[in-house]
Amino acid sequence: MPTSIVKGAPGHYRIGEGILGELPEFIAELQIKNLHIISGRKSWQATKPYLPEEITRLEESNLTFVEGHTTLEKVNQLANKLKSNGIDAVLGIGGGTALDITKATAVQADIKSILIPSIAATCAAWTPLSVFYDRNGAFTHYTEFPLATTLVLVEPAIIAEAPVQYLKAGIGDTLAKFYEADALIEAFFTEEELPVPVKVSQFSAIICRDVLLKDGQSALDSVNKGIVTNELTRVIEAIFMTGGMVGGFGEKAGRIAGAHSIHNGLTEAKEVKSLLHGELVAYGILVQLALEDKQEELIKLLDYYQTWVLPTSLSQLNIANENKELLSAIIEKAILPHESIHFMKREITKEAVFDAMMMVEKLNLTKAS
Repeated sequence: MPTSIVKGAPGHYRIGEGILGELPEFIAELQIKNLHIISGRKSWQATKPYLPEEITRLEESNLTFVEGHTTLEKVNQLANKLKSNGIDAVLGIGGGTALDITKATAVQADIKSILIPSIAATCAAWTPLSVFYDRNGAFTHYTEFPLATTLVLVEPAIIAEAPVQYLKAGIGDTLAKFYEADALIEAFFTEEELPVPVKVSQFSAIICRDVLLKDGQSALDSVNKGIVTNELTRVIEAIFMTGGMVGGFGEKAGRIAGAHSIHNGLTEAKEVKSLLHGELVAYGILVQLALEDKQEELIKLLDYYQTWVLPTSLSQLNIANENKELLSAIIEKAILPHESIHFMKREITKEAVFDAMMMVEKLNLTKAS
C-alpha cells in the first residue's frame, strides 16, 4: 500500500477586504521579531496603500525588490543575506516570481514565511513549491518543500486593480489542474479505488473547472472595472485554494502532466516571452486534449478561450506553424525524459505531439470557417 503524502494548505489563510490591516496582530501571534520583505516593485506600489504603517516603514531598511525570473542564484544570495542579518521571517508580496523566491528563501534560511499575492495568475500563494528558471527564462525544474507557508493573506481589491492579463493567466493555469489531474488519475489508478487524499484532490480539481467555467468571464469583467465581486472572489479562491489543494492532496496524481510540459517546451521560444505562464499552460491544455483524442472537450474549451481571449493557436503565441525548426525544438524540450507529459497513459513521441499541435490548428480553422 503506497504512502499518502498530503501538503494541503498553508498554516493560516485569510481573505477579505481590509485583511492586511490585521498583519501586525498576526506577526505578534507568530512571535516574529525581525521581518524582511521581498517584493516586485509594481507589486509593492499596488499593495502599499493597503498595508499598515508598521509594515510600510520597513521599506527604508528591510525591503528587497526582485525582478526577472526565479533562479537558484537569487534564492541563495537572499537566504545568506537574511541569515546573516538575523531575520526570523520573510514577507513576500507579488506574483509567482516574488512568492516563489520568498518560499524558497524561507526554507533555505529556516525562517517563517508570509505571502500576500498581488495578482491571481497562479496558485503560488498556496503551494509549498517553487518553479525555477535559468537567467534567460527557460524552465529548469521545480522543488517541493517539506514545510507549508506560515501565513497567506489575500486582499481581493489589490487583485481587482491588477491588469486583467494576470487573471486570464490564472484561469488558464488553474483550468489545467482539472485536465492534468484527470490524465494522471487515469494513468496511475487503472483499476483500484482512489485513496481518500486523491479523492479530495479530484474533488478540488472539479471545483476549479466548474467555478472557472461558470464565473470566469464575470471575474474578468470585474477586473476590467476594478471592482470586487462575489464572482471574482470565487475565482480568486479557485485559483489559490482549490488550485493548490489539487496537488497538495493528490501529490503526484494532482501535479502536472501534458499541459505543463508543453508550457516548458514553449519557453524555448523567444516569441512567447510576452505571454504569461498560465497563458502558455492554457494552450498546453489544448495540446494535451488532442493527445488524449478528447476532441469534443477541446472544441468546448475553444469557445471559452475565445471569450476569455486565451491563446488557441500557434499564431496567437507568435509562432508560425511553418517554422518546423522552432516547433521541433519546442517539442524536444517538452518531451525530455524527465518531463511530466510521460506520466500520461499513452506513449509520447515527437510525432504524436506534433500531430496534436496540428490537430489544434485544424480545429481552430474549422471553427473560424
